[in-house]
Amino acid sequence: MKKLVSLCLAAALSVSMFSGCGQTKTTEPAKTQDQKQTEATKQPETKPEEAKPAEELPGLFITKDKQELTLHLHVYNKFVFSDSWESFKKAEEMTNVKMKGVAQESATDSAQVFNVMMASGSLPDIIVTERENFFKYGPEGAFLPLNDLIDQHAPNIKKFLTEREDIRKYLTAPDGNIYSINFVPDGAAAQGYFIRQDWLDKLGLEQPKTVDELYTVLKAFRENDPNGNGKKDETPYIDRANGQKTVALAALWGAHTYSDKDHWFLDGNKVKFGPAENEYKEAMINLSKWYAEGLIDPEAFTRGKNARDILLGDNIGGFAHDWFPSTAAANDKFKDKIEGFNFVPMAPPADAKGKVWEYSSRPVVNATGWGLSKDIKDPVIGIKYLDFWWTEEGRCLMNFGVEGVDYDLVDGKPKFKESVLKGEEPVISYLQKKGFQMQVGFHQDFEYEKQWMNELALKGAEMYLDGKFIAKRFPLLAFTAEEQKVLDQKETAIQPFVEETTQKWILGAEDVEKNWDAYLKALNDLGIQEVIDIYQAAYERYEKQ
Repeated sequence: MKKLVSLCLAAALSVSMFSGCGQTKTTEPAKTQDQKQTEATKQPETKPEEAKPAEELPGLFITKDKQELTLHLHVYNKFVFSDSWESFKKAEEMTNVKMKGVAQESATDSAQVFNVMMASGSLPDIIVTERENFFKYGPEGAFLPLNDLIDQHAPNIKKFLTEREDIRKYLTAPDGNIYSINFVPDGAAAQGYFIRQDWLDKLGLEQPKTVDELYTVLKAFRENDPNGNGKKDETPYIDRANGQKTVALAALWGAHTYSDKDHWFLDGNKVKFGPAENEYKEAMINLSKWYAEGLIDPEAFTRGKNARDILLGDNIGGFAHDWFPSTAAANDKFKDKIEGFNFVPMAPPADAKGKVWEYSSRPVVNATGWGLSKDIKDPVIGIKYLDFWWTEEGRCLMNFGVEGVDYDLVDGKPKFKESVLKGEEPVISYLQKKGFQMQVGFHQDFEYEKQWMNELALKGAEMYLDGKFIAKRFPLLAFTAEEQKVLDQKETAIQPFVEETTQKWILGAEDVEKNWDAYLKALNDLGIQEVIDIYQAAYERYEKQ
């Protein structure tokens, strides 16, 4: 919090045109170039023996003369750079460097757009993409190594990477170079379990403390008509991620399965693949049973992102694992529609081995970032521009928007305007439409999110942090080009096979116990052991860095 205060106070000292999260103060308007030249002609000539003082740039200017850099930003099949984005327009005012987007806003396939651009041979100055692309094309010469540029011209990035050794390791390619500066999220507690407390009260039940107690509670929700309509229509567990949240319940039996990036876990110093372990088998047996008994939404794999609102709004959903801010907000949404509605966060139930843990957390650093291409004419201006977003003012801009438009300073701290907090769309959607909170190279500030979290959401996040429930994530590994080629070939076959088989098991289309050995054999045939060996080697390199 102190850092945020210093952020905004620092910005307050800047000229309003160049400020980030700061109060503006009246200063003499900056003179135009013509005015400067006119005044210069009125000054007496400098005597030969007099040394000319170094010219100082105003505010956060990177360059005296306006510079334009080309930018490729097309990510997640969703976000495409727009000249209308207030984030980069304000940054232009503050740095004197303009960004010109090169990706077509009408294009919808980010990977295809990136591949076409790379194949053209002519690259824009700054490119936003994922780490594996930087690691692949950087050593080939498409991207510039940033190590020396950071050391000499990016003091803010340098300071951060010195303090965060884990992130420096993540950004360092196997050849020892850093080719990108990536998005760094903030706030470890992101998701947790929620349960209908009003249903528990009606049925005389306590919040479940173990996976077995959870089964008993969900069974009661299904069988004992807690919504009081006389029908057996309750579908206790809500999944709005097309089955991913259902599969993730495998953590209740000690399995590591949350997503394709988190199948991996450490048993001591040994890397293991979650879906090939016995805990996964046990989880699938139980989840198949839960599904057959109606404890999981029958449309869990197909209902989609609106499942939470649909099932809660129809008063038939009673348990979920989801994001704290948006899930806690359900109480405000449905309190007038459903009498006594009370959907509250709860601690993770102990798994089958007695361990209490939360499988999800924000990544330490995101895979997406930006780097400088081989074709940039002035790499120093480029790295200084990337460094701008790590200044206090730049970080504040990307997190909160523009002062007076998106937020005001209250007691020296940025506070979103009521029009932002109570607008028709979520705060994050509002900001991203204007180009803020983009997953480019900047350090997120959790304070921005806390402002639109209600009291219940904050309570849930604090519960998970204070309880130390959040499991340590598998380390972020770097692979050689040769290793990545093998992974690209084998993981693209292994991942869909695991997903398809898992879905069949949960839906009851295949018997888990009867098919387990055949499943393991198929994984071996697809090359899982070679993949495990690659991860093990990468982990050992990581430990030696």
